[in-house]
This record gives sequence, structure tokens and C-alpha cells, in this order.
Amino acid sequence: MIAQLEQLFEAEWSDLLRLVSAVLAGACIGFERELYDKPAGLRTNILICLGAALFTLLSLRFAESAGMGDHTRIAAQIVTGVGFLGAGVIMQARGRVLGLTTAATIWVDASVGMAFGAGQYVIGIVGTLMIVGVLFGLSYVERMIRHWRVSAKFEIELDPSSDGGKAVEKLIRNFGLYCEKWRLIREDDKCLGKLKVTGPPRTIDVFQRALMGDPGVISVTRRWESPAVP
Repeated sequence: MIAQLEQLFEAEWSDLLRLVSAVLAGACIGFERELYDKPAGLRTNILICLGAALFTLLSLRFAESAGMGDHTRIAAQIVTGVGFLGAGVIMQARGRVLGLTTAATIWVDASVGMAFGAGQYVIGIVGTLMIVGVLFGLSYVERMIRHWRVSAKFEIELDPSSDGGKAVEKLIRNFGLYCEKWRLIREDDKCLGKLKVTGPPRTIDVFQRALMGDPGVISVTRRWESPAVP
């Protein structure tokens, strides 16, 4: 009887350690999201990691108590559930898709929780360190990219009587910019061009001044600018 109680307490402490480890891992991952005020922050990532660990642990315990059955069945459904959470944080605004990094963080956060729930501490710790390293380390790289290469969107009103469209295309080639979108819309006595180019910020600034100085261009409006990430 005493030996059975000792085994029970040992099992409970082992389970508790797995859950606490999942909470700490979720906190480490969620800290970066909270720091940058993202939709899924500290508490969300902690709960996702803890929930994944709980489901994995329960799946193992149910299979052990029954003495039969597939112990991965419940854990396998975590991927589906986390997919719905990830889809909820993805938004589309002004032609851009936002929240993909947060959705990916939720997805990988659950995998860390599953690792701790299964008692795979080495995999869980290494996974947590790698995720935190990517979230914090690559932020610096993204800032460097932002200074080196951006995408800018322009709306250009052209003189219908001039060949302004070809002039804009020539300027794009001369400045070595990558043209992601170029469309001319003609309405009655108006000619409007929609342009999206990618290149160094200083080059785009000079390109904009060259556009404004072209005799076939009436006005230039710069709508938005964002880092150009492949």
C-alpha cells in the first residue's frame, strides 16, 4: 500500500513538473508578443502551451489507465484546434495580410506544450530557446531590411494628352526599381495610374521627386510604405 502511494505521488509530481514547464515555456514565447503588443500575448501563449500539455498528458494517462487504445488520438486533435486559433488572428487590411507571425507562434507554441506534456523536456527546452531566438533575433534583421528595402504604393494622375505612362515606366527602369504593380485607368478626361515599386528608401524618394518633375505627371500621392519581406 505504501509503495503504491509513493508511486502515485511520484507520478503526480512528474505531471506537475510537465505542466509547470509548459507554463514557463509559454511565458517565454508570449513575452515577445506582449512586448510588441500583438493580438496573442503573454496570457494567450501560456494558456495555449499549458492546454496542449494537458491534452497530451491526459491522452497518455487515459491510454495507461485503460491498458489499451491509441495514446496519440487526443493529442493529434490539438493541431486542428490550434489551427482555428491561428486563423482567428490573421487579418487582411489595405492589401496586406497581417498576423501570420502570431499565427505561426501559436502553432509552434502548442508543439512545445505537447513536448512537455509527453515528458520530452530536452525537445521542449530546445524548441523554446529556438522560438525565442527567432522572435527576438530576427526582429533586428527585419529592422535592417526595413532600412535597406521597402515597398511603396503610388497613385499618379497623368495628363491624358501626354504619353505619361511610358515616361513612368522609363523612370522605373532608370532607377532600377522592381515594379510589383502598374496599371493605368482612363476615365473621360482623366488618366490615373496605380503603381507599387520595391527598392531602397532613398531611391524611392528620388524616384518620387523625378515623377513630380515630369511634365506629363499632374500629381503624385504616396499611399503607404512597408518593409519588403520576401
